Amino acid sequence: MRFYIHRQILKSFASFILIIGGCMCLLLTLGNTALANRTLKETLSSIQSKALQGDSYYQGILALCYKYGEKGLPIQINEAERWAKVATKNNGGIGMATLASIQLEKGNNERSQFLYDEAYLHSNLRDLSKSKDPYALFCIGLMEIDNPPKNPKKGIRNIESSAKIGFSTAQATLGVIFLTGAGTDRNLKDGIRWTSLAAKQKHPLAMFYLGMAYSFGDGVPKNEDYANRWIRAAADKEFISAQLTLGMRLAMGEGIERNLQRGVTWLRRAEDKGSSEAKIQLRRFETLLQANQRNPVSSNSPKGDFTQPPVHLAKNTEDATTEVSRKIGLKNYKKKNYQLAKIHFLNASEQKDPLSLRYLGIMNFLGQGFAKNNDVARAWLNKAVKAGDSEAQRYLEVMRKISD
Repeated sequence: MRFYIHRQILKSFASFILIIGGCMCLLLTLGNTALANRTLKETLSSIQSKALQGDSYYQGILALCYKYGEKGLPIQINEAERWAKVATKNNGGIGMATLASIQLEKGNNERSQFLYDEAYLHSNLRDLSKSKDPYALFCIGLMEIDNPPKNPKKGIRNIESSAKIGFSTAQATLGVIFLTGAGTDRNLKDGIRWTSLAAKQKHPLAMFYLGMAYSFGDGVPKNEDYANRWIRAAADKEFISAQLTLGMRLAMGEGIERNLQRGVTWLRRAEDKGSSEAKIQLRRFETLLQANQRNPVSSNSPKGDFTQPPVHLAKNTEDATTEVSRKIGLKNYKKKNYQLAKIHFLNASEQKDPLSLRYLGIMNFLGQGFAKNNDVARAWLNKAVKAGDSEAQRYLEVMRKISD
């Protein structure tokens, strides 16, 4: 009997300890979440002040702000790199991971891997992520996606955790992942939901992809006015892809009234930021602009369309630019940048470029950059066959067998 009572007392005591432990864990979690929310709500001036005082944590956050256009800042990669290096010297994990991502984008893969490894093994990054710090969770997520041994699923989970806390860069990145199907199944509904949340916070990446979604009708009704507004907003924040896209749309009159002068201006801004594609396209449209300035369109023209080259320039210009558009389209397609690939393939398709026509068919068939549509895919592939592309016939046969 005595043994039974002691056992009951011990059992009750163990349950009490479990309850207390659970409460402590809950309080700790709530405390970490509250701390994370406070960090996100800090003003830019507060972050800058603490960074200038030598706090490596805030130096890393400031690097992230400059890299992605957080806290109302325009994207400034040079400033991002400068602050990331300062944070790295002070062994700040967020700055170190940010510097690694910058090096990766520059093509310095070995340096990037070294910095990512250092951030993971010899900094406070993991401890910060365990405390649910949104900046650290985002950096860990990128690391797991970009750095060997890669684990995209785990990386996406960490980015999603950061996004749920409210970090707009994580929300924008997660939205793009779902919109493009990078490392996971494509999910237009979730893609639009996350990009919309980040776009409301004026995040450049989110504003650009939301604009492209409106342009192509991916997950939202097609609306060129909304598309142009969002793309322009991202371009104003120095997002290079938005500047390139806006320049191309204005120069070609795609979804917007043609204005070659403004198109060239935006392409120059993208080139100044280091866009090799903008540099190539700029040659094309500057040639057209100069030709039109020498031979202005008659004021009697109802549209005033001065983007078409004079007859004696048309053939050489078209041949060269079609080849360039095709090459840029292929380059982006291989990198799974389907939205940019789509723009350039469509450009080349105007001159009935067989390979571009074929890829437009494939992209419609697979749902890459387009809503999946077999009828539209067949139409593009048939155009490719008529233009002399024998490979397109094989894809038509594949589609026919699948349908059967």
